[in-house]
Amino acid sequence: MNDTAYKKLPKCPVETTMLFLKDRDSIILLGYILSGILKRQELIKMTAMSEKTYQKTLDTLLENGLITCERSVLPTELGKSLKPVILAMADWGEKYKTQQKN
Repeated sequence: MNDTAYKKLPKCPVETTMLFLKDRDSIILLGYILSGILKRQELIKMTAMSEKTYQKTLDTLLENGLITCERSVLPTELGKSLKPVILAMADWGEKYKTQQKN
């Protein structure tokens, strides 16, 4: 990344992360891809997305360099680097659900 591009990044590191994840659908889809679910029909079923939403979200992940779609959907190194973030979100969500159950 050149100096000019770096200067255009938000000051808030969370906002920088959100530049890549964009929205709820991107986070969910990337989470399933990072967990090893790579087939289109499986991903659509697991995410409960329409074909149109799935394709739009896939395109966003591609544009942001988080996945590659040559023969199948695969996370890039940049995408893989977000795995701890996605896992932390999943862990927090699970803890919250457990607390609400009690």
